[in-house]
Amino acid sequence: MTPRPIPIANVYYLLCYAWGHVEESDVVRVDELGALERVQDLMGKVLAEGTFRLIRRGIDRGYREVRQDIAAVRGKILVGETAKRALLSRSRLRCAFEEMSRDVLHNRILRSTLKSLLRIPDLDRGVAASVRDAYARLDGISAVALNRRVFQRVHLDRNRRYYRFLLSVCRLIHEQLLPDDASGECHFADFSDETMHDLYEQFIVGFYRREQDVYTVNRYGASICWDDHGTDEHQRQHIPRMIADVILESPDRRIVMDAKYYREALSTRFESSKLRSAHLYQLLAYLRNRETTARPGPRHEGVLLYPTVDRAVHADVRLEGFPVSARSIDLAQPWQNIHADMLALVGLSS
Repeated sequence: MTPRPIPIANVYYLLCYAWGHVEESDVVRVDELGALERVQDLMGKVLAEGTFRLIRRGIDRGYREVRQDIAAVRGKILVGETAKRALLSRSRLRCAFEEMSRDVLHNRILRSTLKSLLRIPDLDRGVAASVRDAYARLDGISAVALNRRVFQRVHLDRNRRYYRFLLSVCRLIHEQLLPDDASGECHFADFSDETMHDLYEQFIVGFYRREQDVYTVNRYGASICWDDHGTDEHQRQHIPRMIADVILESPDRRIVMDAKYYREALSTRFESSKLRSAHLYQLLAYLRNRETTARPGPRHEGVLLYPTVDRAVHADVRLEGFPVSARSIDLAQPWQNIHADMLALVGLSS
């Protein structure tokens, strides 16, 4: 059983929270996304509309190095190249200098990603028209071969949050596009279970960081120390790291939350539904070790959080003195209901 389809508008919210860019989410009107059914169309619309907004604001410029053969000295003379090509005999010099230009790396990534989207044959017609227009408006900006290293080379300051948001969209598009060298076309891959699990986990962290101020979220990181008293210091290198998904802390409560974007939240044996033992064992290990190694405070609680599949999950048990809950969030319901359910999960109201 697979999770119910998540409306495109909700996918957009998940991405914005996961990336920490909820403030930039108004690049598109959510009520305009109802006609779109696929993530590729959503990403195309967001990137095109974001490009139009950048152009209205004034597209970013930066210094880039230019090398030219010129008659007068400008910048640095490249003596070796000048001599090798005998430029002095033609009253020319090879010079390197910097000039202000729109043709900087983050704009190149933006235009190259728009071009990649145009290679998707079944892109929504209206979205494709917007993408084509956005691509044309960036005329004069060079193409760049997109890969992980190119994205890592971009360094933007805090004043360029909007660019960072659009580059997150570009990176997702790049990661999901599958090029066909024979036809020159691209196909947008469906999100894998691993991708959805990572998105689900990052959304939960991003949501609680933004939407409430009662709990700190992963204040000391989500890493949990093992209760390894008695283990030789040299032997500790063999112990793997233990990392929870979300740790919420307030003066009154400490909650360790494990996000499970899982096709089957419950296992069925002998005509009865039970929580999956592996999930409980893992959460219990988190609770035991953090209770022992963290600074004194309220007793830890555990939460297993699933997306709703064919039915809601709601269970409360006590294991070794720890309160443990299993809950599900219906990601197919209206966003305001998701918002309310996420807050209610930790005892808060909208």
